[in-house]
Amino acid sequence: MFLLPSIVIGVGFAVLLGGHLARLAAVRFEHAWLVLVGLGVQVAIFSVPGQGLPEAAVDALHVLAYGLLVVFAAANVRIKPFAPVLLGLVLNAVAILANGGRMPVSPEAARAAGLDLETTSNLSTEASRLWYLGDAFAVPGELPFTNVFSVGDILIGLGTAAFIVAVSLGTDGEPAFSPRRLFRPLSARPYRRLMAARSVSLVGDWLTVGALIGWIYAETRSTGHVAGVLLARIVPPLLGGGAAAFIVDRFPRASLLYAVEVARAVAVTGALAGVLLDDRIVVLGAIAISGALSAVSGAAVPALVPALVPDDQLAAANAQMGLARNAARAVGSAAAGAALVTIGAPIALLLDIGTFVIAAVLFRGLSVAQPLATGPDESPFAGLRHLLGNRKLVILSLSFAAATLATGVTNASLPRFLDGVGLGAAGYGFGMAALATGLALGEGVVGLTKVGASGGRWIGVALLLMSGIFALLALADHGATALLLLAAIGFVDGTTEILFDVVVQREADPRYLGSIFALASSFFTTTMIASIALAPLANEHLSSGAVIGASSVFLVLAGGIALTGLGGRAQSSTATPAIAQVR
Repeated sequence: MFLLPSIVIGVGFAVLLGGHLARLAAVRFEHAWLVLVGLGVQVAIFSVPGQGLPEAAVDALHVLAYGLLVVFAAANVRIKPFAPVLLGLVLNAVAILANGGRMPVSPEAARAAGLDLETTSNLSTEASRLWYLGDAFAVPGELPFTNVFSVGDILIGLGTAAFIVAVSLGTDGEPAFSPRRLFRPLSARPYRRLMAARSVSLVGDWLTVGALIGWIYAETRSTGHVAGVLLARIVPPLLGGGAAAFIVDRFPRASLLYAVEVARAVAVTGALAGVLLDDRIVVLGAIAISGALSAVSGAAVPALVPALVPDDQLAAANAQMGLARNAARAVGSAAAGAALVTIGAPIALLLDIGTFVIAAVLFRGLSVAQPLATGPDESPFAGLRHLLGNRKLVILSLSFAAATLATGVTNASLPRFLDGVGLGAAGYGFGMAALATGLALGEGVVGLTKVGASGGRWIGVALLLMSGIFALLALADHGATALLLLAAIGFVDGTTEILFDVVVQREADPRYLGSIFALASSFFTTTMIASIALAPLANEHLSSGAVIGASSVFLVLAGGIALTGLGGRAQSSTATPAIAQVR
């Protein structure tokens, strides 16, 4: 069901990204006749001509039609974006074959789509084998052409749209998508060291948060005290980001990262003392200091990346950092839970101190030369002036701030919304898992992709796409479909997060990268806090679906700002090169 819409979407993206649709005519498919026969058979058996056929014949022809399409996709899998198409067709074919020619369908999804199963002879609620590969999702009934769809349909649609975009954009002989591209930055030893140090530090960060939240809840059984720990960890980075804007570019960045990790080890030592003395004020103060210091490393790390890898590997390097960040969150949180159950909070915090020490040692050995301009501007406001003086950086920051307003309001509204679509009190946890999964997939896809001049333009297109997904989410009244849409939001958001770093790294003067990342982080954190504060008021007067739908307006604004202002090529620095220590 996704074939025609995915073609339309692919063409739309290709045009918005500046592609040339004429290139599609040059593509030569192997055995293209198989598509015509396969689709023709499906149209025939599920329309008026097929009404007189025996049920067994319809089922057999249905399997045959899918078999022809699988053969076609397999014959053309050399075209990289066709890999999802092949996988999607195989998954659909397996589900249909396992159920004797019928596609399994979820009764809840059919109800949500307003589908009359008596008139859709290719679907069956009684076909229970491999039901999870069947039509488990629904297009909201309020939309035209409502229907149910499967995981296989999603892959077919994504592959088709990706094929159109990749071919229309064209390349210089290098594939648009390549698994090898994601791993190329690892060939640079300094980059490997940076990523290892950052990953270990982030594991420690989440180990700290998990251990202290678990400890204080076990001591007090109070969600208020838990909220206090979270606020002590979340709010200080806002202030730390402001401070980082004035210090990150004034010291060698590798040395600064070393100092931050040592300071965080000392801060967690203070938290350990607070736990042993049962002094919660000391614990809150220690975690606040650690959170503020994390803002400094959060700005310094992406500012270092352009010094360690070539320009054409920036997207892959940032994607690896993003994937490592997500993995560290999972490992650190899980380790905190396991440690609290087995060895207790004090030993968990000792392990945490060890992670910061290891990260400090790794950062200590990071020393690389980088071509820089003449000596750095001594003014503490130089980074801010550079940001405000660069039109693209201002537009990028404004567009992401508008997007943060939408995501903040939606995030705070999700528990109510997901409860309303049947997921209950556990819905928020499932929703966050879906978002995180999509986020990781989106980051990975950017790492596989050749990101050229269209990278900035994609941010605008992606934000507009997110607005459409938000609108669909607002209409959803089926739990599985809502989770799928949240995963889709995470996927698109993951691509924009990585490309934000790439655009900043390419556009900004290398001398001020740390300041710009720190200022942007503080700006986005401020808008996030404001949007979360706005959410209760909005939910008091509107349904949760209406709140999410209204949030999509901010994304339309964000996408429009980015699309009109980020379409050009990144400008290289005009500074005169000179060799200097990495800063």
